[in-house]
Amino acid sequence: TFIHGDVQGGSTITCQLVKLTLLTSDQNFKRKVQEAYLALQLEEQISKEQILEEYLNVIYLGGSSYGVKIAALDYFGKDLDELTLRECATLAAVIRNPYRYNPRRNYYTLDNPQQLIDRTNLVLKEMLSQDLITEEEYQDAVNEELHVLEESMGASDAMYDNAYYVEYAIYDVVTKMLRVENLEDNSTNRSAMQQKLRTGGYSVYTSLDPAVQEAAQKVITEWDGYPNMRYSNDRTSQSSLGGGEYLTLVQPQAAAAVIDWHTGEIVAVVGGRQEPVQKMQLNRAYQMDMPVGSSIKPLSVYGPAFDLGYSPGTPVLNLPIPIVNWHSEKGYPENYGGGGFTGVESMRYALNKSHNTATAQALMTYVGIENSVSYLLRLGVDPDHILANGSGLALGSSGLSVLEMATAFGAIANLGEYQESYAFTKVLNPDGSTYIDISQIQLKRQAFKQSTAWMLVDVLKGCVSSSGTGSRANFGLTIAGKTGTNSNNIGVTFAGMSGYYSAAVWIGSDNYKPLVSSATGGSYAAPLWAQLMKAVHVQTGMTEDREIITKSAASVGLVAGTCCSVSGMAPTSACQHDINGYDTTTDYYLSGTEPTTPCNMHRAVRMCRRSKRRATSSCSSTSVYGVIYIPAGHPLRMAESMSDVREYFAGASTDEDTTSIPRCNVCG
Repeated sequence: TFIHGDVQGGSTITCQLVKLTLLTSDQNFKRKVQEAYLALQLEEQISKEQILEEYLNVIYLGGSSYGVKIAALDYFGKDLDELTLRECATLAAVIRNPYRYNPRRNYYTLDNPQQLIDRTNLVLKEMLSQDLITEEEYQDAVNEELHVLEESMGASDAMYDNAYYVEYAIYDVVTKMLRVENLEDNSTNRSAMQQKLRTGGYSVYTSLDPAVQEAAQKVITEWDGYPNMRYSNDRTSQSSLGGGEYLTLVQPQAAAAVIDWHTGEIVAVVGGRQEPVQKMQLNRAYQMDMPVGSSIKPLSVYGPAFDLGYSPGTPVLNLPIPIVNWHSEKGYPENYGGGGFTGVESMRYALNKSHNTATAQALMTYVGIENSVSYLLRLGVDPDHILANGSGLALGSSGLSVLEMATAFGAIANLGEYQESYAFTKVLNPDGSTYIDISQIQLKRQAFKQSTAWMLVDVLKGCVSSSGTGSRANFGLTIAGKTGTNSNNIGVTFAGMSGYYSAAVWIGSDNYKPLVSSATGGSYAAPLWAQLMKAVHVQTGMTEDREIITKSAASVGLVAGTCCSVSGMAPTSACQHDINGYDTTTDYYLSGTEPTTPCNMHRAVRMCRRSKRRATSSCSSTSVYGVIYIPAGHPLRMAESMSDVREYFAGASTDEDTTSIPRCNVCG
């Protein structure tokens, strides 16, 4: 088949052994060449009988059974030397398709074992034709009634409990094994480590609390508030189980992760609305990296901005004018639903209201693409998940996993210190010695300054207030968090934290299909997050309210400062009498960064109250107002015309001479 370009189909047992123990199952010619070469080398070094024995020790036979010894105990409660001929033939039959021919599934779940009986009889017939058994042995085996254990005596049943958590824990162990062995995390090395873990006799101590995991799964499964899909034919999808069988999945799907942010320990991992029916089903909590929308903004824009010396009170433009280096048809992103332009607003207000235009301005004016990416990496985000452009960083087109989001928001709660999340505490060698101790290898680093984390939590509390986009996330304890709605309602998210845990949820289609147009992170993801967190807190007994960050603002170096609401500089009397009412803003600053240089944008000009233009002798009602001068290099200079700017900044001018301010054309 290789010569004719077909990379599907069967292989020799030697090749299968090589694939199972040394290579990945990727279907490409490079892997086939490697497989063929290693198979030849193996056959030169050991006998065919040894190859077959090794193969039978590692082959997957359904459920959690790897190798015939485990499978014999699992399905029949026997050691290998106690098996009947029919039982042996049954195990051989299972190899073809471990899911379809799983004995327990056929005899009990389906209550229709005929397909397994037929397959087993085919194996027996082949053995007879090759003179491996006699006619009498064949007839006895065909007539034998097979007795399959309804419950396993060895390996766990066809589908173990808490599969989403357990399978992620296995993934996590393999990741740490690669680190300990100083191996690159690629498909070949990962496959080898998986095999080593399965067959090496290690003892793994997970962080799983079954009651908490089950409580989290129950919420995701039974919640009755999921949005509809926009189109009725998208409300279900089919997932292949192999052997021509399919599982019908309800859409939209959901995923969640909960972390003890004090330590990084994973409390719950929920990879879908339905519990898995087969090993290694899609776990959306870490195997999907769907765009997270505005939930990314604290991580990629506002956190970095605060860390670089800006304040929640720093002004940012929110109006429809082009943004430097923003690449789109209009030159700026629209706010959700269109409109919502305010002219200028504080970073605090921009994040509370989730304004896209202001966030894009903040990214490009105060942070920069390179800095933004750097902070996401510090927060543990996979570089492959980062879309390093304006849309990816300011609007959340980047596809972070639910687990990455929960971990990153946990770092904010942990006073800015990132702690790598983990699902197990230790792995012991077969002799009982320690192979991996998570406390010795867990990655930790200060991703944000403590002052930055404090300000972020303070601002994110506003996001879940009655006027914020995430008000429906509240469940009775002090929380902070951020909603996210992906473009065209493809998916919705919420990520946040309490004084105990950080968590993230995602709702969306497996097939990237749109939800109903009313679906937002605030309307659906936030209330699901609330139910999830309430269940977890109740189950763990963490029901007493406590602050997320107990340190005071002063103890992390913050002071109050006041700035001009337009320039961000120290206010003058002209700022306090801004003709547009922008006035001044007081908020937290890292000590030493509060504004001290007087505003250079406001000028005191006598203006007509009626027209908001420069007063003339004909104007009967005038006052001295602060009017904006736009210095060179200011983002407002990007406007195509001054009329676009003056819609939000009456009297604004690019000329230092006040005579350039338009004169009143209403009076006289």
